[in-house]
Amino acid sequence: MKTLMRKIIFIPLWILLSMVCVNAKVVVYPAPVSETLSVDYVIEVDGKLIPVYTALTQHHDKKYSIAYFDFSGSVTVKIKSRFSLEKLIVLPNKYGICPSIHQDEAIFQLDKPCDISFEPNGCNSPLLLLTNEIEKDIPSKDNPNVIYFGPGVHNPENGLIKLSSNQTLYLAGGAIVNAGVEATGDNITICGRGILDCSDWEHNAGPTDYMINAKNCNNFVMKDVILKGAFWWTIVPQNCDRVLIEHVRLAGSRVGNDDGVDPCNSSNITVRNCFFRTDDDAISPKGITRRGGEKLSKSVENMLVEDCVFWVDFANVFRIATESSYPAIRNFTARNIDVIHFPNRNQVQIFWLHPTGEMVMENLTFENIKINGEIPYNLIKLTPTLNLVGTRPLKQPTPNNVKVGSGRRGIGSRGYGEFVVVPSNGPFIHNVTFKNISTYGGETAYCNERGFVLLQGIDEEHDVSNITFDKVSYFGNVIDGENSKVKKNQYVKHVRFIKE
Repeated sequence: MKTLMRKIIFIPLWILLSMVCVNAKVVVYPAPVSETLSVDYVIEVDGKLIPVYTALTQHHDKKYSIAYFDFSGSVTVKIKSRFSLEKLIVLPNKYGICPSIHQDEAIFQLDKPCDISFEPNGCNSPLLLLTNEIEKDIPSKDNPNVIYFGPGVHNPENGLIKLSSNQTLYLAGGAIVNAGVEATGDNITICGRGILDCSDWEHNAGPTDYMINAKNCNNFVMKDVILKGAFWWTIVPQNCDRVLIEHVRLAGSRVGNDDGVDPCNSSNITVRNCFFRTDDDAISPKGITRRGGEKLSKSVENMLVEDCVFWVDFANVFRIATESSYPAIRNFTARNIDVIHFPNRNQVQIFWLHPTGEMVMENLTFENIKINGEIPYNLIKLTPTLNLVGTRPLKQPTPNNVKVGSGRRGIGSRGYGEFVVVPSNGPFIHNVTFKNISTYGGETAYCNERGFVLLQGIDEEHDVSNITFDKVSYFGNVIDGENSKVKKNQYVKHVRFIKE
């Protein structure tokens, strides 16, 4: 009878496993022959070798690795490392990846694409493993509106790709394109599985103002690509409407000031399912208004950031409205975010809301944010100020004939410039909700270090008002009205704390 039962049980399991093997598919994109690959990791997925690229950071031990592939079904990932795996962690923890360890090899299953940080030694020499669904709807290289880069290394003239209305920039898997992008017009798309790399340019010396410099665009879309080694702010929509940034991965932190996404004077922006490693702020909506442009200055409105993973090495996760001048920022939502690493510095926060000049800031929600508590951190700072922050004299550019040396040389590059105050009703901060903000992976001993919430209005007209903390905690300690972590002045009104 037991033998019969074993046979009855065995047959369905065998059929199930066979179905999984048949349905699983892995797509590997060979690396260009000239590319120097990482020696820190060897990756196999269902027996197929995955190229592992190198990336630079100015923090920790100055380097890390990245790898990518496409798959469907359930696949087995094997990662060999030259580092000890005794203290291996895989972040973010929401994916619940706990590899089995066999000496120098970690093995785990993936059932759906996700982007993870594989860390044998904390922030030193990690592997960012970036995965995709099987690619569909590949643009045709024969389409005159498609700028197509196939596998291999590409060096566009002057390190610059210019896009106009109805054009698509496509980077095939296995492509490395050494260039920045300027886009102006409607219905522009940047997509593909390849890598756009600006590592050849030194800090603040790129071929254009920003790595992805989108100006006056409607229906601007970025999907799936990997951006590596930004020289300054990374993705910057300026005076744009209807922007979608979906499943874009940033392998940054090579230099300072490499903010992730900085929408300037733009509206209807969605940032979804992205993985950013940056030195500077991950998300930083701004306004750039120079003298004479006060009447044309646009507000930043209707922005959604969701289902993203952020690693910030030096600055803030959300820094909103600093280095800016524009009438208002309103209707901003961030939800379902994992912060997997954050700097050990007193000067930075997870959330810093900082309207300047006469800027109005209202209707912001931060919900379901989880922070890896490897070190103590500051939570929240709401500080309107009358003075504009971060402006500097305008400098005329010179042609970018070389790739080394400080100072912007991109054609048309000006940097921030000198901002002017845009007439409005602020600055103030009204109607902000923080909900389900929590720490994971940290030691409760940190609960008395940092963790501050600073609310600071200017006067009766320029206040901080209607702020809600709904189940906000710091290393397990709930932030409430009696908590010494909360500091506020007399120009802060209508603050609610919800514990349960």
